[in-house]
Amino acid sequence: MSFTEELVLPSRGIIYQMPDFDGVVKVKPFTTKAYKDLLTANASDTGLKQFIDSCLVDCPVKAKNMNQHDLLAILFKTRIMTLGNMLKMQIKCPDCGNVDDLQWDLEKIDVDYLYAEDYPIKVTLPKSNKEIKIRFTTGSDLIKAKQESERRAAKFKKQSSEFLQIYTIASLIDVDGKDLIEKAEWYESMSPQDAIYLDEVITEMSNSFGVKMTKNVRCSKCDKDYSTYIDIGSDFFRPYANVSLGITSKAGNLGGVSEEPNISE
Repeated sequence: MSFTEELVLPSRGIIYQMPDFDGVVKVKPFTTKAYKDLLTANASDTGLKQFIDSCLVDCPVKAKNMNQHDLLAILFKTRIMTLGNMLKMQIKCPDCGNVDDLQWDLEKIDVDYLYAEDYPIKVTLPKSNKEIKIRFTTGSDLIKAKQESERRAAKFKKQSSEFLQIYTIASLIDVDGKDLIEKAEWYESMSPQDAIYLDEVITEMSNSFGVKMTKNVRCSKCDKDYSTYIDIGSDFFRPYANVSLGITSKAGNLGGVSEEPNISE
């Protein structure tokens, strides 16, 4: 059986509203099978959630129901446990186009943890003076919002993307016991002042905790400072090693190669 390490989620479990869950999960290294399954799924959202579930031990919250910040923290932890803490990247300067190599120590990445005296968060809308409650986004909310936006899009023969933001916001608010459809209708009918304020509050909440994915760097060529970020692509799950196999190849034709290649080149 592989070893496990404990990880405190950035949300500290608060957003899941489970009395017996303190936000600490047990993480284990990912296996070759889990990685191959992720590649087979083309790193789709479903495939990624299944990958994360395979790296958790006895977790009461499934990855599909988690907040994005918690998912990222688990990915970083299992990557460190499996492949080490150093991530090698190539970054491109937006000013001169120069490409630099960057080594990122994943263990030193900053994490902001959520602290809330009362949850869901209570806010009062500025125009109507109405008090509502707002929750942080979870995977469950996004699934419901997507399903309802697709249903509405089919009804009116439009693209679901036109309704997704409305239903995503509606899934995060509690208003007088309304269901999702009623909350969406209420949101669409509110004053612009209240809607803008609500949007700003939700954006601020989403940025209030989580893994810090960006880093300030300086270009080695033009000496300009710029910000880069960690890309969770296929390279994120691959180790980097300088391996010499003692073999090489040399161009030739069907007549053969006139001289032996120098494998020390």
